[in-house]
Amino acid sequence: MVGFIRVVLADAHPVCVKGVQVELSMDGVARVVGSAFDSTQLFDVLEHHECDVLVSDYALPGTDFGDGLSMFEHIQQRYPALGLVVLTSIDNPMALRALELRGVRAIVSKRDLPEHLRQALRAASRGGAYRSPRIREALGGGAGSACATPPVALTGREVEVVRLFASGYSLGEIAEKFRRSKKAISAQKRAAMRKLNVRNDMDLLSYGLQNGLAA
Repeated sequence: MVGFIRVVLADAHPVCVKGVQVELSMDGVARVVGSAFDSTQLFDVLEHHECDVLVSDYALPGTDFGDGLSMFEHIQQRYPALGLVVLTSIDNPMALRALELRGVRAIVSKRDLPEHLRQALRAASRGGAYRSPRIREALGGGAGSACATPPVALTGREVEVVRLFASGYSLGEIAEKFRRSKKAISAQKRAAMRKLNVRNDMDLLSYGLQNGLAA
């Protein structure tokens, strides 16, 4: 690796990308070599820019590679040596645990101080793990937990379906993102509702919003 950490940034909001770029430039350890605002653009950037670490939001627009867990799985398959930091506003324990189960070891909340992103970047560049304070709090599940999620076990795909549904996607749009049938997505939504003891769509939407799953 060269003398500084080469970073690609991915976030749907250009202001966030610019802010992170400014923060990373302050200590001289990292250099941003590319940026993307949707998942399709991200894979193009990764194809044409050598980098050591990707810093990406959990939710990105784009249909070619989806977003969330499916997008990160594609990235890990194509670029197994790439360090990965997920920078997110999501603090739902189920979503965060699903990320870690898929090998994402550095997760930072957008609500934490920028210094935690720099620490996560250094850890990811060495193949290490890092959780920022709000992420640790959410996963710890103590009295000060960032959200109050009941102890249920949704699958990673069920978490994604609930997240996208709470973010305003229709079942047809979710099916298109995952390249699955609408019937399969509907079955996963119903399974999640049973596990969460949620009886209708409005309650599921409310659950997703209250528990930090909506993008």
